[in-house]
Amino acid sequence: MNLLERQQKEFRELKSPQEARDIIKTIKVKPSIRKLALEQANNQILAEDIYSCIDVPAFDRSIKDGFAVRAEDTYKATEIEPVSLINIGSIEAGFVPDVSIGIGETIEIATGAPIPEGTDAVVMVEHTTREDTKILVRRPVHINENIMRTGADIMKGERVLRKNTRIGPREIGVLASIGIAKVPVKELTIGIISTGNELVQPGNELYAGKIYDANSYAIAASVEECGAKPLIYGIVKDEECAMSEVIDRALKECNIVLTSGSTSAGVGDVMYKIIDQKGKTLLHGISIKPGKPVVIGIVGDVPLIGLPGNPTSALSIFNEFVAPLIYDSLEITPPFKTKICAVMGTGIRSEGRKELFPVGLVRERVYPADKTSGAITTLAEADGIIEISEETEYIEAGKIVEVTLFGNVSPVDLMFVGGQCPGIDLLEDLTGMHFRVINMGSSRGLSAMASGIADVAGINLAGTCDYNLESIRKIGIINAVLVKGYQREQGLIVRQDSNIKNLEDLAGKKLVNRNRGSGTRALLDKLLDELASMKGMTKADLVKMIPGYNSGLKTHRSVCEAVKSGKADVGFGIRPFAETMGLKFIPLAIEDFDFLINKDIMDIPQIKNLLYVLMSKDFSAKLPSGLFTSQRTGEIIHNVF
Repeated sequence: MNLLERQQKEFRELKSPQEARDIIKTIKVKPSIRKLALEQANNQILAEDIYSCIDVPAFDRSIKDGFAVRAEDTYKATEIEPVSLINIGSIEAGFVPDVSIGIGETIEIATGAPIPEGTDAVVMVEHTTREDTKILVRRPVHINENIMRTGADIMKGERVLRKNTRIGPREIGVLASIGIAKVPVKELTIGIISTGNELVQPGNELYAGKIYDANSYAIAASVEECGAKPLIYGIVKDEECAMSEVIDRALKECNIVLTSGSTSAGVGDVMYKIIDQKGKTLLHGISIKPGKPVVIGIVGDVPLIGLPGNPTSALSIFNEFVAPLIYDSLEITPPFKTKICAVMGTGIRSEGRKELFPVGLVRERVYPADKTSGAITTLAEADGIIEISEETEYIEAGKIVEVTLFGNVSPVDLMFVGGQCPGIDLLEDLTGMHFRVINMGSSRGLSAMASGIADVAGINLAGTCDYNLESIRKIGIINAVLVKGYQREQGLIVRQDSNIKNLEDLAGKKLVNRNRGSGTRALLDKLLDELASMKGMTKADLVKMIPGYNSGLKTHRSVCEAVKSGKADVGFGIRPFAETMGLKFIPLAIEDFDFLINKDIMDIPQIKNLLYVLMSKDFSAKLPSGLFTSQRTGEIIHNVF
């Protein structure tokens, strides 16, 4: 054997691409966690779930310029016979009003300004006429019209961002809106070393026989694109001692070390030798073009991967084999393509102007993601936009549209619309799926099912006989399946020192109610009906004795917050949130929280996974206090045709 033959080392048995992927999957890398300033968190990966510590908005606010009024004062208003109200002043955004509006009075209010005491609606300025101190209202408004209520966008205690979310401009906006200045992120540091006597750093003079180092920068950009942190160590000569020294430093400072060059079996290629000396070689060579010269090893618990020196080959191998390792270590999925074609899941009506409309994607079907122009979370719940031209008045369901994605979108498995419940969060966690959850109340959940928007509606609507079934029949839903969910304790929520013991004690006590359309409010109405009947009076007369009955918060946690802070004396909701917040819970009823599912998707893997977990002992055991399964949980109890 001549000198050249002795200096050369044949590739070990080449692995197929699939074998290489299988080897990569056996490598486990755990990232560190650190807190970054909000302005530095872009493109990072969230290390934990983010819950809001405040309501957004934190107060009832006007979403229009106009006049704050008592809605009932405007009911008789018409263009011909306007209602005359006395204007007692004005409220600007950023100022808390220290006034209370009485019958027949109004106050001028700016967009974003707090709603004053005594008012429950805003008349838009264009529907009024000013006459000295009087305001002529030419159009009636209903309760809550042109008002964004406390927590309507984000509720205190609501999970606004999920662990492993890649942070982008939308997420930065949401984090800022809830006051978070330091963001817990995963940090996976990837060391990058370019080897070769022929390499020159860009910016330096290029001599004969030399080439600029492209790999360090191209691979670093690819690492950043994956959500990890690149650490460039520069160019190292093809000398075993020099390479070994730099690699030792990188192994101490990084979670993964990548080199490029010195991986083939020729003279001067020594990476496989270094790996053998320091740790264990798992692979030397992949039967793929380009990129055959690849070395993968482990030194301690740090993967050391030698990529080919050719930039095209290096990037090809990185994308095919290293990127999946990074994504797996960060527990995220790769970014989507920039543009995709998808099918409209429901119709969208346009305003007759060119529009960039935010949409969500659920299993390649497009749904509107717009809330209101004042809602911060519109983009956080959107996966991309569709462009609507001025000529388009309506895009019908079933039409194929082009969606421009935001770039860091994770696929949504199921669309949940309806009642709010911690049991749904638990289902999402245990199934490992990504739900898009829109807490709009049980009635809106049924409407979303009827219009084909929702995959699943969580509903808890009390009827005179059957829970939920009466409401389903009344709204005329077809082609759906009602699956038995679980049961929940509902009751009064009060402070520990409260003397309230039952419904009869509510007279004169300030109540914080749930939003209209929620099953919890419907249940309270049923109980109040029964109490009124027992007392020989109408429910309308009974609720007049309960201040705050007409209020409406979106979640149980918001109700608890109002009670705990002293804004209300009593609320009505489920046990888990009351106990978590140190409040007293007085049980009054046990209700059914069931799931209405689109019949067309009953056989898809996502629904099968959902039902499997719903019936599991793990789900039953992990439900919070006051929620419990039954023997029929997960069973189809009604087919709606």
